[in-house]
Amino acid sequence: MLAELQKLFNDVAGREDIELTPKTRLKDLPLSSLGLVQLICAIEDEYDIEVSNSAMKSFKTVKDVAQYLEKTVS
Repeated sequence: MLAELQKLFNDVAGREDIELTPKTRLKDLPLSSLGLVQLICAIEDEYDIEVSNSAMKSFKTVKDVAQYLEKTVS
């Protein structure tokens, strides 16, 4: 899951020099608030899901996003 999130991040950010780890905090990513929304949209498109506002607000780290996807996509 981490590799898939890394690819989506690279696509949205247009960068490949940042390594995501489970502990990477979303607020520390080099993305604007619009970039974070674009990342969530890319995740929704990739997994054909809709991420609720409450779920988005609960995402603090990459691990939070991965766990949400593991529960939602399976």
